[in-house]
Amino acid sequence: MDSEQLVELLNQVEEKGISWEKLEEDLKISRELLNLYAQSGPVPPRIINNLKKFIDEN
Repeated sequence: MDSEQLVELLNQVEEKGISWEKLEEDLKISRELLNLYAQSGPVPPRIINNLKKFIDEN
C-alpha cells in the first residue's frame, strides 16, 4: 500500500482527537513505527486495513 494513504489515515486520527495510546494498544503498533512507514515506503495492507477499521469504530 502507498504511504500517502497511511498519512491520510493518521491525519484522520488527529482530526478525530483519538488518543495515540488507545491506537497503539488496540492495533499493537507504535506511533513511531507508523510514522516510519508514512515516511519511507510501502505499508503492509494489514496496517492500513486495521487502521481504517479502528478509525471507523472510534
